[in-house]
This record gives sequence, C-alpha cells and structure tokens, in this order.
Amino acid sequence: MRIKTYGLALALFFLCSLFTAHCPLSYAMGVAPPIASPEAGLPSLEYVKDYGFAGSGNGQFYFPQDVYVSVIGDISTGLGNLFVADTGNNRIQRLDESGSFSYQFGQFGMGAGQFNTPTGITVDFNLYIYVVDQENSRIQKFDIRGNSLKQWGSFGRENGQLIDPRGITLDNLGTLYVADSGNDRIQKFDGDGNLLGSIGGFGFGDGFFDHPQDVAVDKERNLYVADTNNHRIQKLDEYGQPLFSFGGIGSDPGKFNKPQGVAVDDKYIYVTDTGNNRLQIFTKKGVFLSVYGQKGYKSGDLNNPIGISVGKSGEIYVADANNHRIQKFKVTYK
Repeated sequence: MRIKTYGLALALFFLCSLFTAHCPLSYAMGVAPPIASPEAGLPSLEYVKDYGFAGSGNGQFYFPQDVYVSVIGDISTGLGNLFVADTGNNRIQRLDESGSFSYQFGQFGMGAGQFNTPTGITVDFNLYIYVVDQENSRIQKFDIRGNSLKQWGSFGRENGQLIDPRGITLDNLGTLYVADSGNDRIQKFDGDGNLLGSIGGFGFGDGFFDHPQDVAVDKERNLYVADTNNHRIQKLDEYGQPLFSFGGIGSDPGKFNKPQGVAVDDKYIYVTDTGNNRLQIFTKKGVFLSVYGQKGYKSGDLNNPIGISVGKSGEIYVADANNHRIQKFKVTYK
C-alpha cells in the first residue's frame, strides 16, 4: 500500500508540474514567484489617450505625481472623473471622463487648503477628497468642491506624525492608509484623522520597508505596498502580517527599479516600475504577466511614471510625471 501511495503521489506531482496553472502556488517570502508561461489570453496594456501638457493653465500639469479615478457617480462626481495631484503647481485638478477641465483648488502655502508638494489623492464614498500634502507633513480633507474641512499630521517620527508622506488609499470600510515614506511605515487613519495603527518600520525583511512610496488595498483589505528602495511589492493582510513579496532590483520582466506606484483590482496587480519607465501586470499571487512601456515623450511612452489608478471598467490611468500628463491605458488580451 505504501509503494502504491508513493507512486500515486509521484504521478500527481509530475502532472502538476506539467499543468502549473492549475496547481496551488507556494513560494518563500521575499522570493519572486515564477514568471507565467506565455499563453493566449494573457493581459497586456494598450495606450488609449493622454491628458494635459506642461503648464499652469486649466488642464495643464507640472510634474503630476498622482491620479485618482472615481468609481462611483452621482450629481457631484461623474463616474470616471479624474482627480489629479498637480504636484508642481501645488493644486488639485478635476477632469471629466473625456479629459475636459472641471475645476481646481489649492495654491502654494501652509494654510488650510494650501499645499506644498501634494503627492497623493483619493476620494471616499461620501465624496470627501483626501490629499497628501507632502512638504507640510500632513493630510488634508476637502469636500467634493474643494472646500477645506480638516487637516492632520505634523513633521516627526511619533505615531500620527509624518515625514515625506506619499501615496494614500482607502478600504471599503473607509479606513485611510498613508505611505509614510520617511518613517518607513504605513499609517492607518479614520476619515477624521484619528490614528488607527501603524504597519512596518525600516528594514529589508518581510513586513519591513525602505521608503515605501505607495499603498493599495483590495476588497479583502489586503495591502499592497510599493516598497520602493527594496525594489519590491509586499502583500500584507489587514492586520499588517506579511503574506508574500515579489520583485527585486533589475530590468528583467518581473524585476523593479524603485517602483513608486501600485494599484489592484479583482484580477491583477499593476505596478509603475518608475526607474525602468514602464508598467507591469501581475496576478494577485504576484506572478508576472506582462510589461509595457519605454522611456520617451511620445504618446504611450513614459518618463518617471508614479501614481496609478484603476477605473470601474478596468481602465488604467498613470501620472506620467516628467511628461507633465496623465495617460490612459486599457487591458487587452493576446
């Protein structure tokens, strides 16, 4: 019986190795998972259009670092409207789905409603806008028309303080997650700025970060962190326990050079591989699927891509910072 059982196990292992797509993935923490085998139907990105160019006028941008696309729509915010952290102009701009300018708010300064290098933006289901005001070391909250409501945070290393904050996202319960880059951690707040917890700290091991620049969250409230200076993406559960990581420094498919943006939907993880001037798509298990982009200034090219956002219908928007524009892509299957 033991011989038969052992032989059956070997046979199953052999079959599993032939059809890896149907076998459970298992790999060590901190080790990049395998690259998916080429096959018909793998997702890739296709350029659709771009919005804006260098300037300070309506609909123009100067080194924009983040973009958020609305996934709800009502009388106040249409489905697919874009909210752009127009970083170099120290303002927020809103565009409609066609890319036409709607309105803007903010200017340089330290007062309520003013900015010094806004780097991250998100909008909740109550139509409140949250902006990471990087050089002022704070988060600002606005109503949907850009009227200032509240600010919290200050420069420092204590809980609730911030140093060089970058990306921001929220989960389906309304919890905000901020990439507190200079403190090598992710901080959690409610919508009124009350601190709920902190995840991470400086390091190279699982659950530790080196200048994380962005964070995304899925429907199960798992976190995906762009662990920028460790050249990887880390996935953690809602309590901050590490699940796995993938990447590593390099220019090969599945590798990164200082990734600064991450987004997630029901199927895929999308990463702005900033130092390599490209976008990469992975499965929710961290398996590489496809890569898009090259450094340049033509439509579809990228130059220091940073923020990334996924729309309701799967459209992808990227803050192409050094080209002073927002680019739109769609997922296609080949």
